[in-house]
Amino acid sequence: MKKTLLLSLIAIIFLVGCKKEKEISLKGKWNLDTIITKEYQNGALINTNTEQGDGYKYDFQDNGNLLITAFLVGTSFPYTIMADSKVKIDNDVYEIRNLTASGATLFIHQDFGSSDYEELFLNLKR
Repeated sequence: MKKTLLLSLIAIIFLVGCKKEKEISLKGKWNLDTIITKEYQNGALINTNTEQGDGYKYDFQDNGNLLITAFLVGTSFPYTIMADSKVKIDNDVYEIRNLTASGATLFIHQDFGSSDYEELFLNLKR
């Protein structure tokens, strides 16, 4: 009896101590912290603009919809999390950078011909 009780107690301590770590995922609710836009002309940086998120919220829902809301108005877009730390939102593919439980950056590079392009960084916080 004492042996069974001792083994049960050890098993309970082991199971409680071995909590499964929560998987870090883009899914869930985020606040848009900042938007950074970098413009390049002939391959040279000509402008950097940083804007505040101004209350925009991103909700990556389990059903494959991204709900973006601000000031009680929302718009929904389909999204797919892809391989190689990428997410496709509507028809744009973003690179997921610096993903942690409390923050992430969505990055996209947009070409405008020859060596003119723009880099967009959407910095998200939980």
